[in-house]
Amino acid sequence: MRWFTPTVEVDLCGHATLASAHALWEEGQLAPDEQARFDTRSGRLTADRKGDWIEMDFPAKPEEQAATPEGLAEGLGASPKYVGRNAFDYIVRAGVGRGGACVTA
Repeated sequence: MRWFTPTVEVDLCGHATLASAHALWEEGQLAPDEQARFDTRSGRLTADRKGDWIEMDFPAKPEEQAATPEGLAEGLGASPKYVGRNAFDYIVRAGVGRGGACVTA
């Protein structure tokens, strides 16, 4: 499976993977109890039906501490306490209210 924006190919797109798995089951291309498997630039992605839900398994990529991107604190409305990045996402821990929040984007 491959995903494209109007200008580039991207390594991972969860919503398109979810929709593709759903369509394969709904159109009878896969049996309801059969696992959907997609080979991608990010590795093998799988999806399984769990009742009315679809459970997806994506590659785990550990993050490394990263510089805070410009505009992040303003966008979150809070100062990040930790910013990490892996091949796909930023992982941000920010103090919000009495606790904290962990955000991926």
